Amino acid sequence: MLPSLIPAAVRTVTAAPSPTPSHSPPAAGHGGGGGLWLLLLLAGFIWLIAHLISVRLHPLRTCRACNGTGLHRGHLFTGAVRACRRCGGTRRELRPGARAPDRHH
Repeated sequence: MLPSLIPAAVRTVTAAPSPTPSHSPPAAGHGGGGGLWLLLLLAGFIWLIAHLISVRLHPLRTCRACNGTGLHRGHLFTGAVRACRRCGGTRRELRPGARAPDRHH
């Protein structure tokens, strides 16, 4: 047999197995992510209420077709203008979810 180059003191040292962590089941109420879903649902509900209040207080927005100018420019004759068909030249249009304001005064 060939002589070993590793000293005898090092050859006898063996690595002790490391302790494995115990996997205990999660405590009641801390698993499943139910709290996160509840938080997301609550945040969505708050956003919805805030949006409905905003639409009720401010039912009009800038017309997207004419970018708030109230005018539509011709494509062929660029100097020609007419009232925007979408907003009728008022430069405003109803936001989605808003009802037409009452005009019966």
